[in-house]
Amino acid sequence: MSLEIWARHYGAPLDEREIARHYTLTSDDLEIVGRRRGDATRLGYAMLMLYMRWPGRALEAGEVPPAPVLAY
Repeated sequence: MSLEIWARHYGAPLDEREIARHYTLTSDDLEIVGRRRGDATRLGYAMLMLYMRWPGRALEAGEVPPAPVLAY
Protein backbone atom coordinates (compact mmCIF):
# COMPACT_ATOMS: atom_id res chain seq x y z
CA MET A 1 0.00 0.00 0.00
CA SER A 2 1.36 3.43 -0.88
CA LEU A 3 2.11 6.16 1.64
CA GLU A 4 -0.64 8.30 0.10
CA ILE A 5 -3.26 5.67 0.83
CA TRP A 6 -2.01 5.24 4.40
CA ALA A 7 -2.05 9.01 4.92
CA ARG A 8 -5.66 9.26 3.73
CA HIS A 9 -6.81 6.52 6.10
CA TYR A 10 -4.63 7.13 9.14
CA GLY A 11 -3.68 10.79 8.94
CA ALA A 12 -5.40 13.62 10.76
CA PRO A 13 -7.96 15.62 8.80
CA LEU A 14 -6.88 19.08 7.67
CA ASP A 15 -10.31 20.47 6.80
CA GLU A 16 -11.66 22.72 9.60
CA ARG A 17 -15.05 21.01 9.60
CA GLU A 18 -13.52 17.55 9.85
CA ILE A 19 -11.13 18.70 12.58
CA ALA A 20 -14.07 20.01 14.61
CA ARG A 21 -15.99 16.80 13.99
CA HIS A 22 -13.21 14.50 15.15
CA TYR A 23 -11.26 16.59 17.66
CA THR A 24 -13.79 18.40 19.82
CA LEU A 25 -13.33 17.54 23.50
CA THR A 26 -16.38 16.78 25.64
CA SER A 27 -16.75 18.16 29.16
CA ASP A 28 -15.69 14.73 30.49
CA ASP A 29 -12.61 14.82 28.25
CA LEU A 30 -11.72 18.29 29.50
CA GLU A 31 -12.00 17.14 33.10
CA ILE A 32 -9.65 14.21 32.48
CA VAL A 33 -7.16 16.33 30.54
CA GLY A 34 -7.31 19.05 33.20
CA ARG A 35 -5.98 16.63 35.83
CA ARG A 36 -2.61 16.49 34.06
CA ARG A 37 0.20 18.79 35.16
CA GLY A 38 1.65 21.36 32.81
CA ASP A 39 0.35 22.76 29.55
CA ALA A 40 2.52 20.50 27.39
CA THR A 41 1.41 17.39 29.26
CA ARG A 42 -2.26 18.33 28.95
CA LEU A 43 -1.90 19.00 25.22
CA GLY A 44 0.00 15.76 24.67
CA TYR A 45 -2.53 13.74 26.64
CA ALA A 46 -5.44 15.31 24.75
CA MET A 47 -3.79 14.62 21.39
CA LEU A 48 -3.11 10.99 22.29
CA MET A 49 -6.70 10.54 23.44
CA LEU A 50 -8.12 12.16 20.32
CA TYR A 51 -5.83 10.30 17.91
CA MET A 52 -6.94 7.01 19.48
CA ARG A 53 -10.51 7.99 18.62
CA TRP A 54 -9.70 9.24 15.14
CA PRO A 55 -7.93 7.96 13.11
CA GLY A 56 -7.79 5.09 15.62
CA ARG A 57 -4.07 4.90 16.27
CA ALA A 58 -1.46 6.22 18.67
CA LEU A 59 0.90 8.97 17.66
CA GLU A 60 4.29 7.64 16.59
CA ALA A 61 7.36 8.58 18.64
CA GLY A 62 8.38 12.06 17.49
CA GLU A 63 5.25 12.51 15.36
CA VAL A 64 3.83 16.02 15.49
CA PRO A 65 0.13 16.47 14.71
CA PRO A 66 -0.60 18.88 11.86
CA ALA A 67 -0.62 22.57 12.81
CA PRO A 68 -4.36 23.03 12.04
CA VAL A 69 -5.23 20.24 14.50
CA LEU A 70 -3.00 21.69 17.23
CA ALA A 71 -4.40 25.18 16.65
CA TYR A 72 -7.96 23.91 16.99
